[in-house]
Amino acid sequence: MARRRSKGGHTIPTLPGELNGAHPIESATLQEVPTEQHLAQWLEARGVSTNGWGDGVTKSVGKLWKELKGSEAGLDVWRTAEGKSMVMRSTHVLRGKVCSQLSYERGVFLFNTWQQFADGRKRTRNGLLSEKLNTEEIPLQDHLHEVCKRAVEEEEMGFLIDTAFVISPTNPPPDFDPEYKCPLKVIDEKFVDYTIEVEESKSFPGLQTAYHLYTVDIICSGLPGIDFNTLEYNDPDDAAGKRKLKYVHAWNWLNWPTIQRYLFEGSQLKETKKKGAFTSPEALEIWLMQHSLSTERWGTEG
Repeated sequence: MARRRSKGGHTIPTLPGELNGAHPIESATLQEVPTEQHLAQWLEARGVSTNGWGDGVTKSVGKLWKELKGSEAGLDVWRTAEGKSMVMRSTHVLRGKVCSQLSYERGVFLFNTWQQFADGRKRTRNGLLSEKLNTEEIPLQDHLHEVCKRAVEEEEMGFLIDTAFVISPTNPPPDFDPEYKCPLKVIDEKFVDYTIEVEESKSFPGLQTAYHLYTVDIICSGLPGIDFNTLEYNDPDDAAGKRKLKYVHAWNWLNWPTIQRYLFEGSQLKETKKKGAFTSPEALEIWLMQHSLSTERWGTEG
């Protein structure tokens, strides 16, 4: 799979489809779009209609502008190899393969199998630890340790509880304990992979979104040797600093091939590829590697 080097030494993945060979030529800065009205005009002038944004399950132009203002996303114009211009929203996400030093040597990592909301609703997640990155934290290699610490010690894994814990009518959400000290400590992190997935945004119809996914091995001390649950709380919602429960997370120890299978099966549910979906063997290889499936040993004996 063709890749090129970034300034920080990490490889930049080949962009999928018609974006292969594309490059950014313009960015929507807050100087150019100081208000949501200016942003709507900027988008319309570049061929992106915002009619209907904010209706139903879609989000408004104001929501996109707040993402830009809060450095939660970027907005650029890309030029393809064929000379076509395309507006692209970009978000950046850390995917953490959390482990202890011993489990890292064995190829065993923590997998988030389900989440439960504070109101008791439960959903299957089947994913790695994830942390949405601020655009100011890119390039990631310059902020890797603090991002990993925040994701593990303060957010998804900040409060450890027994694996049997669930919210029920007789077991309400626990209150936030400001005196609790997370027993987990990030002692090392190893960059694994960087992929980009592109699809039309469901929140902002007609706007393409590039999801920059950074996979990192996060080695921690203090991890239980058995499956466990954690509590994740929202940020303080008032001057008193009260924090409401966001999720209960269930974590299971699994070997990496098993995790890869779950991740791949999850991607198949979202996107089933049929005959003729790939224009070349290279296009198929790119899609497989975007889902952490290496083809390096395919076609060899054994």
